[in-house]
Amino acid sequence: MAFDGNWIEYKNEKFDEFLDAMGVNAAKRKLAQNMKLQLTMKQDGKKFTMTEKSLLRTKETSWTMDEEFTGDLADGSVMKGTYTLETPTCFVGKFTRMSDGKEIVNRRKVDGDEMIQTTKVDDVEMKRYFKKQEA
Repeated sequence: MAFDGNWIEYKNEKFDEFLDAMGVNAAKRKLAQNMKLQLTMKQDGKKFTMTEKSLLRTKETSWTMDEEFTGDLADGSVMKGTYTLETPTCFVGKFTRMSDGKEIVNRRKVDGDEMIQTTKVDDVEMKRYFKKQEA
């Protein structure tokens, strides 16, 4: 289970541009830039549970691969979509933000003790890099 464990963000690319494309105002984007996201992930077969921790909130999300679910984004907007396991170390989610119909594609891929999250909205693609932490 490649995704199991605690992951700490150590860098990102085009995060501000991505948040801008999502409609996040400048003050909130500046605050978000200085937060390093912490993820705790647990996989049980096709079921995943992920806890996100930041300075602003702690949020737990659960889903089952290939089953549609509804969740919320950090800005409070609601999205609906499905995650699909592409390989044992990579899954992709395709979502629609309910407020405006924006399509969001989110990919997480594990390579050893690193996980790269690539998320795209409109023509903006951002990356977040995470290192696995020892238990």
